[in-house]
Amino acid sequence: MAKKIKYLSYIEDTKKHHTLIEKEAKIAVKKAIADAHKKKIPVTYMEGEQIIKEQANGKKEVIGKVRNDRRKVTVGEKTTISKK
Repeated sequence: MAKKIKYLSYIEDTKKHHTLIEKEAKIAVKKAIADAHKKKIPVTYMEGEQIIKEQANGKKEVIGKVRNDRRKVTVGEKTTISKK
């Protein structure tokens, strides 16, 4: 039997490895935020529907809002594509 190689697309396409991607993404985000704050660069992110700009000193400012109107889809649901 062939040995499986853990290349990125294999990890992305294999559901059991999604927790690995999530763990690594969290670590990367925390490092990026810490590096930005060290360099006195503000960080911008979403919190709910609000766009937040956080300064290196911890001061937060709401700079915008994005309406969350994502379509909810359930597993197994079918839809059709129409010309509009």
